[in-house]
Amino acid sequence: MHPALLAMAISAISPSEITLKQFQAKSGIVSKATARDVLEYIVNNGIGVISSQDHYFFSKADRMKLAILALQSGYDIEKISKSISWKDFEALTSEILNLSSYITETNIRFSKPFRMEIDVVGVNNKLAIVADCKHWKRNNLSSLSSYARKQVKRTKILFQRIRRRKRRGKGISYAVPILLTLYSTDIQFIDGVPIVPISKFKSFIEDVPLYLQEIQVIATNT
Repeated sequence: MHPALLAMAISAISPSEITLKQFQAKSGIVSKATARDVLEYIVNNGIGVISSQDHYFFSKADRMKLAILALQSGYDIEKISKSISWKDFEALTSEILNLSSYITETNIRFSKPFRMEIDVVGVNNKLAIVADCKHWKRNNLSSLSSYARKQVKRTKILFQRIRRRKRRGKGISYAVPILLTLYSTDIQFIDGVPIVPISKFKSFIEDVPLYLQEIQVIATNT
């Protein structure tokens, strides 16, 4: 499948049911046969489902999945980044965590000691993954250290709130602050904070114990 066709499809899908005719109109794909081929290719790659004849259903995370597929197929990342939103990024992050048995919450906001927001938090048993979704077109290495420090600070403030609320020792014991990016590179660590491309987030979650020696783990008594 040509990556340009996949990119055209990104803006055409939304978390709802869509007909072939609607998809064709929104994507700008002129040929009905080509539009059907694109939809079938997308579904065959685990994005969306066929609900009935020429009817397709997509979830909140599917736009981001399609963006990753187009990126992996060789389409220009600068153009792909214009087709997706923060909500697309966060929806896929939450879905990956949910599939790995994490309970998630998004857009956690605090006003004290200063205004801050945590994009996604996933909790499994006593471990929390505290993710900041960076909509970078490419990794800006000069600013990674600054973003990493800020994410550690946000995680510590989150834990201060948790300590005040938990009862009888229940709650999160430790957390891993991470930065998620769109640009597909290898997982790297800056000041102990993992910088993880969203395309590799699932494998990172599965292998967290293998990375613990490299990760700055935040404990509730920090």
